[in-house]
Amino acid sequence: MFDRIAGRYDLLNTVLSFGADARWRRRAARAARPEGAGRVLDVACGSGRLALELRRLAPGGLVVGLDFSRRMLEVAASTAPGPRYLCGDALRLPFPEQTFEAVTVAFGLRNLADAEAGLREMLRVLRPGGRAVVLEFVRPGPGPLGRAYRAYLRHLLPRVGGWISGDAGAYRYLSDTVDAYLAPGELVELAAAAGWRDPRIELLTLGTVGLLTGRR
Repeated sequence: MFDRIAGRYDLLNTVLSFGADARWRRRAARAARPEGAGRVLDVACGSGRLALELRRLAPGGLVVGLDFSRRMLEVAASTAPGPRYLCGDALRLPFPEQTFEAVTVAFGLRNLADAEAGLREMLRVLRPGGRAVVLEFVRPGPGPLGRAYRAYLRHLLPRVGGWISGDAGAYRYLSDTVDAYLAPGELVELAAAAGWRDPRIELLTLGTVGLLTGRR
């Protein structure tokens, strides 16, 4: 599915988030605090836009973007050059323990077959004291705003996404996963269960997106 929509993925993210997606990625990159000649891994990197932000903050370091979709990696290599891109499984990261100073994932956690296992893998490849960062949609809360957000995800997102991408099925899938979104507290508990030290979450854009951080 992600192979099919790779060519218009960035445009769709910008349209569907009303341009907020770039701000979210910048916040995630700053939260990772990549330094100098350090090593940073972006898991489920997609078209490479977060990996590129990380590279801008650490031009002397090594930034690796990993994704399961080869077509996404082709788009990343052509539109977000600089990081190194690798095809691989987020649940079986092809790196030794304690390889990276920071590990990130943006809007990919909910697509993993086992989210807790994915968080454990992020921790495994982190060096002691390294920072782990997850940027993810969170479950709509109660009240008028939550209902409006849920209606947007259920109805408007698949229509606009299908129209722009030409693949209505892909964006119907993305809207259907709304009930799989975790509440902010559940994301923190999941990170703690995976072994993250001091997991915390910051809510962005009216509480629709969570920025989860922790350490090894």
